[in-house]
Amino acid sequence: MSDIAILDDDEREYHSPFDLALNPAALETFKWLVLGHVLYVVGLAMVVYFHVPNGAVWITPLFGLPFVWHERHHRGAVKALVFFGGFALMHYVALMTVSGISDDGVGFLRGFVGGAIGGGGCLLLCAIFGLLRKGSSLTFEAFGTVLLGAVGSFCVYMYLTTGATGDSFASDVVQPLKIYTPWQIVFAYVLARVLRPLS
Repeated sequence: MSDIAILDDDEREYHSPFDLALNPAALETFKWLVLGHVLYVVGLAMVVYFHVPNGAVWITPLFGLPFVWHERHHRGAVKALVFFGGFALMHYVALMTVSGISDDGVGFLRGFVGGAIGGGGCLLLCAIFGLLRKGSSLTFEAFGTVLLGAVGSFCVYMYLTTGATGDSFASDVVQPLKIYTPWQIVFAYVLARVLRPLS
């Protein structure tokens, strides 16, 4: 797909930061990112099975792989750099930051900080590398960062309060999915809402 096909001014340009709907182009982006989450789940099962240290971070590129492949003809190298290297780096930074926070029992603070740093850092990278749609709003990106922090807070709470039995492989995989599935689906929505679409 050529650069001419880039939709800088699609029918539902998001000039209002309070317009939370996804237009057809954004729904297409969301679809590819959700498919990336499915790949991430498969990768997560493998790193759990093989007991890979920090495996959840190393497989972060799987989340963006379908989207980057789909849009490889427009700034594919930049998207690969951001979605593979940048997102993995933000994932690592979020985990390292959270590991330095004292135990808050049910994980609300750690979840919020990790979710906000991971999501906000990724949005910042997208902005720096020019991947956001024309008319994208700082207000919505700030809202998205807070939303991802809130979802992270809820996910860590669920992770800590509904513990795995630890007696099966399935249980060992389901436990981290309590964090990654809700967060990545909301992250896919936020990204779909702000990323520059293709026709």
